[in-house]
Amino acid sequence: MLTAGVPVASLASGNSPANSQPVEQQSGDTSQAAQNLKQARALMKRGRSDQALGLLDNALKQFTQANSPRGIAATNDAFGDLYMRQGQYAVALKHYQNAHDAFKAAVQGQGAVENAVGMPDNEYNADLMLAKIGDANFRMGKTSEAGAAYAQIDVAKPNPTSLATGNSTTAPPKKKRGLLGGVSSVVSSVPGAGGASGAVGTGAAVLQTVQAAVALYRQTILYSLREVGQGRVDYSNNQLDSSKKHFTDALDTASMAIIGKFGQSRRVRAAARTSLGDIAVRQNNPRDAIKFYTDAVKGATEDHRLDLMWPAQRGLGRAKWLQAAQESNQTKAMQAREGALASYREALQTVETIRSGSLRADEARTTFLASIKDVYDEAASAMAEMALMSAPASGGILSGKALDYAAESFKVVEQGRARSLLDLLGETGTNITEGVPPELLKRKQDNLDRQQEIEQLLTGVSATEGEKPDVSKLEAELETLSTEYDQIENQIRAASPRYAALTAPQPLSLSEVQQQVLDDRTALLEYSLGDERSFLWVATQSGVSLFRMPARNAVNQQAQDFRAQLIPPRLQRRIVGIDVAANQTRGLGLSSTPPASGADASAFVAASNALYKTAVEPAASTFGDRRLLVVADGALNYIPFEALVTAGGGTDYSTLPYLIKTNEVVYAPSASVIAVVRKQSSRPTGRDVLLVADPVFNSLDPRASGAAAVSSPVADTRGLGLQSALTDVAGDQANAASSNTQMKGLPLARLNGTHDEALQISRLVTTAGGRAEVWEGLKASEDNVESQSIKQYRVVHIATHGLLDAERPQFTGVVLSLIGNRNSDGFLRTDEIFNLRLGSPLVMLSACETGLGRERRGEGVIGLTRAFMYAGAPTVGVSLWSVADQSTALLMTGFYKRLLTGQGESASSAMRAAQLEMIQNKRYSAPFYWAPFILVGEWR
Repeated sequence: MLTAGVPVASLASGNSPANSQPVEQQSGDTSQAAQNLKQARALMKRGRSDQALGLLDNALKQFTQANSPRGIAATNDAFGDLYMRQGQYAVALKHYQNAHDAFKAAVQGQGAVENAVGMPDNEYNADLMLAKIGDANFRMGKTSEAGAAYAQIDVAKPNPTSLATGNSTTAPPKKKRGLLGGVSSVVSSVPGAGGASGAVGTGAAVLQTVQAAVALYRQTILYSLREVGQGRVDYSNNQLDSSKKHFTDALDTASMAIIGKFGQSRRVRAAARTSLGDIAVRQNNPRDAIKFYTDAVKGATEDHRLDLMWPAQRGLGRAKWLQAAQESNQTKAMQAREGALASYREALQTVETIRSGSLRADEARTTFLASIKDVYDEAASAMAEMALMSAPASGGILSGKALDYAAESFKVVEQGRARSLLDLLGETGTNITEGVPPELLKRKQDNLDRQQEIEQLLTGVSATEGEKPDVSKLEAELETLSTEYDQIENQIRAASPRYAALTAPQPLSLSEVQQQVLDDRTALLEYSLGDERSFLWVATQSGVSLFRMPARNAVNQQAQDFRAQLIPPRLQRRIVGIDVAANQTRGLGLSSTPPASGADASAFVAASNALYKTAVEPAASTFGDRRLLVVADGALNYIPFEALVTAGGGTDYSTLPYLIKTNEVVYAPSASVIAVVRKQSSRPTGRDVLLVADPVFNSLDPRASGAAAVSSPVADTRGLGLQSALTDVAGDQANAASSNTQMKGLPLARLNGTHDEALQISRLVTTAGGRAEVWEGLKASEDNVESQSIKQYRVVHIATHGLLDAERPQFTGVVLSLIGNRNSDGFLRTDEIFNLRLGSPLVMLSACETGLGRERRGEGVIGLTRAFMYAGAPTVGVSLWSVADQSTALLMTGFYKRLLTGQGESASSAMRAAQLEMIQNKRYSAPFYWAPFILVGEWR
């Protein structure tokens, strides 16, 4: 676990380098650049990274024009921090490296006097960048590169005893701001400084001691960053003895006299103790682990660092659970398990406080997203184990204490999933302040701005000269601001119920799901995959059962094996492709042949049935032929349960015993989401359909004649443009292919089949007495989607390319016409979808892998479904892999024929009927053709 992924560099009070916003004249005036940088940092604190990017862009240009190495370095550092928060570690790494090089250049260019006074700003900041370079590499799994970066931090172990005699060998530079406050205890140690008789003679000594204290503070920061960083690298490489040595050294140093009073040292102590606890757990030594974790919780509590508290509380849960496993006395073992659950509950409460409190929009949320899910997973796993221990028989209907534990574990899982929407909103910068009084918003923004200023001052960042602020006073003010922020948040929630629902979502309990979500013909299958074991909750209106499953890796491997048999190799997990074939796919040419109608299905059957036996068969007797509401986890999000084969044997795709033949299947991001969408306002019940299809992707398309290619400086500045998204999801190959100008090289082939698809659906709509509006070509634009009223349509059908990246939601979206837009770039991103107001009961995304994305442990596979559901669509149809145009047109035609002309048929039943018909059609009986489309959300 290792301090739960909090970046090493963030252990310092603030993340910005010292004195890194210069206002002095270089080759030109940098005051405006410094102001832009300051405003950008403030916006980042508010969670408005999109707006901060433009200011940082301007600041970098201005500092470059002024030939200010320090300004260039500071701006690159801010860029790095921003991209780290977005999870773009490789991009952040480049900026941190640029910042390091620029600070080094500034060291070479500084004067002899500055060089003579110890550790100057630029040298200190260059070393600070090495810590951030180590963090970025560590996040990418490059432990050797991370270790090399930490090792380059050339700093000796701090020696506070020199301050007592005034004999510091390392004098700091002059005019430092905000690095050390409350120095009275240090100054009082100077001989003669406390009495009137020594006032004149000791003035210089006091000044020298204060400067030495500043240098000691910086030395402590760098030494701590290096030791903690190297300790994490060694832990990751399972070099536990070496890791323990580094963390012990960091702890001992942070506990020294004088040094121990620094706020930085208190944070290091908490982080080091938690990490030492992690090592003890890995060495099966729960007693030592409990001691380290307990001390870490105490220290984090005293320092009001919730971001360092929850990892230690989680560690206590793990250590106590391990202690129970080693305890031979069953009574004591049960007490230890109950103690573990109590610690997990405390950790979860702390996490919720952070996510809804003053740190929600800043580094605390984004630094632990990659591992925060572990708390939910471990807590739910421990509670589920308690339920099974209390149950009289495996697989039966739970009651009594077993049901209580199962219900608590279920709610923890739902809580983790409900929180992912809030985090997604925060990362995409979505405005969720509708209905909030302006004065409260201003107070909130002012509060965050001041918090950002203080965090900068705590590492010396200041755009103006002034008196050295007192760190103790700044930390006290920061604590007051944090309390005030919580009070403001509570006032906002009281004033705006919609804001409250978004920022503090309350998941349903298991009994509430049974009463409010399920009906007598629907069963819930909710999965939670863990490192050591996984669980499946099965609920109907009449009862609840719980099943243990293999660990995450084993289940994920089975799901991947199944998916590999579903999809040709060249089509697996590809989102953008270079090659084009006659039968176009949404995003990739069919350069590898899908299963033919007469192909031997034996390999598919083996993989499919193996996963069925693991994930579904144990619970089959509890749900019978009911509709299945599936809430998946991990790689299970990537597979269609409909295509699971319930029995082995068979070689003909058209006659296999698919699960779809006995059960209708629908999906949901969480069970609680279904109840939420049902509470939304009334929606159109007619038969009007909007079809958005066959967009224009490049200027070479004949339909683009006379229209301007997209040019969106705003999107480019935000770093959220289509080019960035293509690069992120498709890698260097797509980047190289699209590096030319005017979007001509983008590997997005025209989808001719979507024209036929839209035409056939529009005819069905007309036949059914409805009205079909078709937006094709240049009309299939983002401008139209965002500006035209689309509330009156019962169905919105979008047939185009989709780009998916759940790891970085800002790169997830639907590609519409890239030519002829006036106010947009043609790439409808997730945050823009959140701001749509749909009235449609159904949105169909007939696009490339719209249900998928790079999996992120803290987020799950989000795709676009949640965005459209939040925008007002209770049911969203998505595809799980690149789909062939011809078979898709056939499937969609069959689907809409039943949906619009049937006798009140629901979307889910209409989809099932269309898929069953394709199975009977020998030509498209392989699941590759009929199984990619699933329905997420409401089934009624």
